[in-house]
Amino acid sequence: MFKKLLPISLASIFICSSISALASETKVYQGLGQTSNFRVGPGKDSEGKQVYSFNYVEAAAIFDDQGKIINVIVDALEVSSPNYDGESMPHFSGWPETEGVNLTDHTTKKVVGKTENTVENVTKEVDNWKTKRERGTTYGMNPKNEWDEQMDYFQEKFKGKTVDELELIFTKLYSDVNGRPLKEKSRNEKDTEKYSKLTEAEKKEVADITAGATMSLRDAHGDILGAIKDAYENRVEVIIPNK
Repeated sequence: MFKKLLPISLASIFICSSISALASETKVYQGLGQTSNFRVGPGKDSEGKQVYSFNYVEAAAIFDDQGKIINVIVDALEVSSPNYDGESMPHFSGWPETEGVNLTDHTTKKVVGKTENTVENVTKEVDNWKTKRERGTTYGMNPKNEWDEQMDYFQEKFKGKTVDELELIFTKLYSDVNGRPLKEKSRNEKDTEKYSKLTEAEKKEVADITAGATMSLRDAHGDILGAIKDAYENRVEVIIPNK
């Protein structure tokens, strides 16, 4: 459940794993940030009714005194209306005691009726929400390299860089269309043109990125870089006693 993981578990994980490795340091900065967005989609149900969703991305990070990332952990909560047919997608049917909306069966992918928005039913929905990390292999993005695995890879790539440096890399090496790393054989003309203007060193860097992750860092599924920037802007000083 998202509220159990963030900020409590998320913050404690990165604090324990990172601070312990920095006993010689005297000062670091800890920050927790988030971004959110609403999305029309994904798609429509079997009766042609629109599906709606929202994304809430949270980042817990530690920075050094120059703003470079020492460690960062990112997770995201994606919630849709109950007429979406994805089995592991968390749903929100509406405020308790409001009129029900289309409910889709995850097996048949067909609308089977309306939701019953009792206090008990809606509370159960919210209590059962899972983040993308908690959904793990059931998320359904790429069975060979799921969201949590790709996010782990990006987190390692982010270390040692400032927020401004991440934004610069994103501007140069990522698609202006979908926020994903550029690739050599893209079918999108804008991406192909942008890739052609990269230096050989930049093309090599893109190849290195896409070897471990291809998902977007900023699109309708959430703004990951924005959450990290927010964490930096919310940072507080942490003094670590010297041993």
